[in-house]
Amino acid sequence: MQSDFDVVGVVLATDRRWDTFSRNLAGRKHYPQKGSEIKQLKQRIDEMIKRVDLSKTLKKYKMTLYYEDDINSEGFIKKMTESRPDLFLCAAYPQIFSKELISIPLKGAVNFHPSLLPKFRGAHPHYWAIVKGEMESGLTAHFMTEHIDNGDIIAQIKFSIENYDYAQLYRRIIEETPNLIRKVEEFFFKGNGTQIKQDELNASYFTNDREIHHRIFWNIHTAQEIYNLVRGGNAFCFFRCSKITIERCFITETDSNLTNNVRVENGTIVGLHQHSIAIKANSGIVNVTMARYRNRKVPVQKFIMKYNPAIGEKVE
Repeated sequence: MQSDFDVVGVVLATDRRWDTFSRNLAGRKHYPQKGSEIKQLKQRIDEMIKRVDLSKTLKKYKMTLYYEDDINSEGFIKKMTESRPDLFLCAAYPQIFSKELISIPLKGAVNFHPSLLPKFRGAHPHYWAIVKGEMESGLTAHFMTEHIDNGDIIAQIKFSIENYDYAQLYRRIIEETPNLIRKVEEFFFKGNGTQIKQDELNASYFTNDREIHHRIFWNIHTAQEIYNLVRGGNAFCFFRCSKITIERCFITETDSNLTNNVRVENGTIVGLHQHSIAIKANSGIVNVTMARYRNRKVPVQKFIMKYNPAIGEKVE
């Protein structure tokens, strides 16, 4: 994509900074979590860097590459002050910018955030938008302040996310990012758009999702909430004392076996059908069509044949 921005430098975080960020968000400062979403994000960024052949791009456009462990350090702030940039553009950087750093660029610092601010400030907003049952989401470009995701909005892109799963929403965010950058260019170079203060009354803030946030509690969650957890990814419970992750499901109001006002505990298997296992939940039935059990991903037809679940048996 052609751009009006003259990019003079690219700043990447060191692996140590990413590890620190990952541990803090996962709540595992002393016991790092393997395979966390943050580490997966770091891997995706590394893959994108390889695809664009960063070294050739830097050389072609005479850009400087910075690998920084602490962007708020005295040394890095000195480098940025001496380079006199007009603008900072930030996306998914694993460190909060200090007020001193933000004040360096003449036109300000802009952050790209994958939610419709002021809703879903903080970490992993695209996961939380799905899990909380939002019907729409999008991307926001906003001026940075020393507070997380609360600066004036420059531009937004909005779209429906009804029935999106996590992978689909992630792809849509990637696809729409160039369009958001174009809107930011138009704001600065053509004067299109007006910066808008965020409405604090509508603000919501979320920390990074942790394993407990993916746990299905059949006695608490509604069928719709469980469906949203599954869409968010890695939603799990337990079957015969082993962890089972529900990969795909759909919900219905009831099941053909629930006749004559029979009363059934939530989490009870009430139907074994050709393409689904029906499980009673609050306010509906969760119909599981794909699961991961004992480290294997299996369609329910194979699951039924191999493990012989029984109607009346419970998942926990």
